[in-house]
This record gives sequence, structure tokens and C-alpha cells, in this order.
Amino acid sequence: MPKQEERKTVSYAKDQMFDLVADIDSYSEFLPWCNRSKIIDTKIEDDKKILIADLEIGYDQFVYTYRSEVILHTDKSEINVRNLDGPFKYLDNNWKFLAISESECEIQFIIDFELNISLLDILMKRFFDLAFQKMVDAFINRAKEIY
Repeated sequence: MPKQEERKTVSYAKDQMFDLVADIDSYSEFLPWCNRSKIIDTKIEDDKKILIADLEIGYDQFVYTYRSEVILHTDKSEINVRNLDGPFKYLDNNWKFLAISESECEIQFIIDFELNISLLDILMKRFFDLAFQKMVDAFINRAKEIY
């Protein structure tokens, strides 16, 4: 359903941006509509670190928790996320981090999802572009704060 792709060049190192996105436990501190975030389980498999994480998302009376599998590539080039449980029929979210120089990188962010809840799905489709941009901007603003 809603699918969006964004590419941004930022004045931060690839590893810095990867670490920021991988820090799921901190999402509730800066990510819009994220009320709680917690890593539930971690395991290492080949060249990947696999996390199971819960995020409580919502606004006003629309609050939902969803569980996802997050795959962190150990070379800090990519993060892949897929829904395991919650209000989504499906959710695929991919981050790629490409070094331009030691202090600059390109971030590629792709998200594709559909919600199980019809009314919320209709609202998300309507406001998705704005919400998506706010999420991307939140990560960049977080980088400005911590680096």
C-alpha cells in the first residue's frame, strides 16, 4: 500500500548514522508517534545481528504495539526490518548507508506497509507523505543532537 523511498546526503559518517538508527531503545526520545521502544531479544547469525523489538506507536486513542525483526548488517551498510506482530498486515522497512567520505554519507530509506485496521490505514494513506518526512527528519535532527 503506502510505499515511500527517500535518499538524503548528511554530514555524518556512515557508521554514526547506522548506530543512530540501530539504537532502537532510544526511539521514544525523538521519533514522532513513538511512545515506547524496547529490544526484546538479540542474536548473532553469520554477519548479522538480529533483534526482536517492540515499538508502541500512536497518537491520542490510536495506540498500538508492534513487534518486528530487525537485521543489522555488521558492516554497518544496511538495516532490514519486517513486521512480526501488531497492527500491520505487512511492514518492510530498509535502510542503506553509503559512505561518501569519512564525514558524509547517503542514507536510503524505503518503507512499505499496510495496516490491519481499516480506519487507521485510510488515515495513514492520507497523511503518509507528511508522516514519512517527519520520521526521516527526526533521525537527521537526532544526529545533530548527539554528534
